[in-house]
Amino acid sequence: MSPTELASALGHARSRTEALIAPLSDEQLTQAISPLQSPLVWDLAHIGYFEELWLLRRAGGSAALSPEYDDLYDSFAHARHARSALPILEPAAARAYVVDVRDAVLELFPQLADDFLVGMVAQHELQHVETMTQTLELAGLTRPARTGQLEVTADGEIAVRGGPFVLGSTDPWAYDNERPAQSVDVPSFWIDRGLVTNEDYAAFVDGGGYRDPDLWSEEGWAWRDAEHASAPLGWDPGVVEPPPREPVQHVSFYEAEAYARWAGKRLPSEAEWEKAAKTAAGELEHARGAVWQWTVSSFEGYPGFRAFPYAEYSVPFFGNGYRVLRGGSWVTDPLVARPTFRNWDLPQRRQIFCGLRCARDV
Repeated sequence: MSPTELASALGHARSRTEALIAPLSDEQLTQAISPLQSPLVWDLAHIGYFEELWLLRRAGGSAALSPEYDDLYDSFAHARHARSALPILEPAAARAYVVDVRDAVLELFPQLADDFLVGMVAQHELQHVETMTQTLELAGLTRPARTGQLEVTADGEIAVRGGPFVLGSTDPWAYDNERPAQSVDVPSFWIDRGLVTNEDYAAFVDGGGYRDPDLWSEEGWAWRDAEHASAPLGWDPGVVEPPPREPVQHVSFYEAEAYARWAGKRLPSEAEWEKAAKTAAGELEHARGAVWQWTVSSFEGYPGFRAFPYAEYSVPFFGNGYRVLRGGSWVTDPLVARPTFRNWDLPQRRQIFCGLRCARDV
């Protein structure tokens, strides 16, 4: 890509960040909303730190602007719930820092030859836009309006014929966990054209789905008992009735799995989901742009996986119980929402914009 195109990608990501935080007060930016999320001002400064680390220091050979940020804004140095107690930058200083970093990056652009790193930084910021939107939703604060057609109109199923297809990506900006692309043989299966809606999920709730242990895995039922769960996160039909034909969201993997059993179906594997998205894209409604869709697959590296450019993006999460989600939500930027993009989270998590699409064996 040309320097102009790369700068445009960075600018696009920044415009989304700025639009998200523009309505917020300093108090809202510094507030600790949930132990699951960082204060928004930490995310903002972390965006600048990540850009400085990879584009100024590693690609450009510059010295650190503030060496202490290597601890404060390292995602693995401090858990999210502990970040509000750190001496992190105040909102005005965080805003100034990200501007200073971006100005320095643009000055170096003629000698930044690594398109992948620029793409990684742009995608990283866009991913944090989604994380920050989750925080806003948990806090009940102003968040961006949903865009696009979210109403589910498709019904019925798609028959996906068995056989080999290419799993993974050769996209120049694909992350390490999307590689290497390889041929995978997937047996025939059926997958729903449409996502599970609020109306569908209400039938599961009203039909006793949360009271029937036979619908739940042992781990899922234990989670349901511990959480006293009765409906998706933030969904209280007694207060605000969710739009009946929009996709249900904020359901955990355990809830998604129980719903699929109740419907006489199952969750797809990520290979099944990707094959359907690649081979029947015109028939699969909301393949992206509505909600992330849980799959039954655990998050692991593909055969031949190689960590690149840094091990911390994927490797620490392999083999730790994380489940893969596919597709992309109404917040996810198209630069991120590739059909091969692999999102992941723990099976009990509901703060992400996650729903489900069912599948079944032939």
